[in-house]
Amino acid sequence: MCVYLNTNGVVHSAFGFFVTCGVIHDEKGTWVLGYNRFLGKCSVAVAELWGILDGFVLRQKQEANHIADTLAKMALSSDEVLHMFEEPLLEIKEILKEENTLDNSFMNSPM
Repeated sequence: MCVYLNTNGVVHSAFGFFVTCGVIHDEKGTWVLGYNRFLGKCSVAVAELWGILDGFVLRQKQEANHIADTLAKMALSSDEVLHMFEEPLLEIKEILKEENTLDNSFMNSPM
């Protein structure tokens, strides 16, 4: 599933306290999750970066890392302790190709 992250920072004009928030939605605009974090006093850049980091961490906790999941499943099916891959495996190449196709179709679609 392809998802998109939108973040925003809000500051209280009198006190200078920042809150960052965000929403994650799928390619159809369907809500996946929303979040917010009180940051206290900080810069605009720090607030924006916290919003991005929180979005990535929350999405990862929803098991969104397909490549890591595939590698973990492959490791469990083997008796070896350490695996070294010089080239991406076929399963990984297929995941990357699918994600790249979805990204390209979104970038080329009219807004």
